[in-house]
Amino acid sequence: MEMLFAYGTLSPEGPESAAAGGRTADAVRGRLYDLGPYPALVDPDDPSAGWVEGFVRPVSAEHLRDVLDDYEGVSEGLFRRVEAATRGGPRAWVYAYARPIPASATGPVGRWLGTRRVRLLETPIRPPGEPR
Repeated sequence: MEMLFAYGTLSPEGPESAAAGGRTADAVRGRLYDLGPYPALVDPDDPSAGWVEGFVRPVSAEHLRDVLDDYEGVSEGLFRRVEAATRGGPRAWVYAYARPIPASATGPVGRWLGTRRVRLLETPIRPPGEPR
């Protein structure tokens, strides 16, 4: 299993859904901007940047590659998946914005407060090798 740090639309809606989904509150270094419908994290792991609040959770490599990379627009150059250190210690995959920040963006901010619209991480966590 891999670890994923979610700070935006893939984040849980509240503490109950965080616990039920196997998520743990954590943070990564970076600069977070509010683009309106979704946030944009830039400069992950930059030691001069502040902490961006979010959640970590285990996810399969296949789910990252086959579902989340597509959702985040990796092949279109919207986001890129990079590893970053979390405040809690483990390294986790995070989707960093891969384009220039638009002038209309708000930030940097410490936490994105927009609407969580997707449930791409709501599938049960399965141990490696267990059939789907």
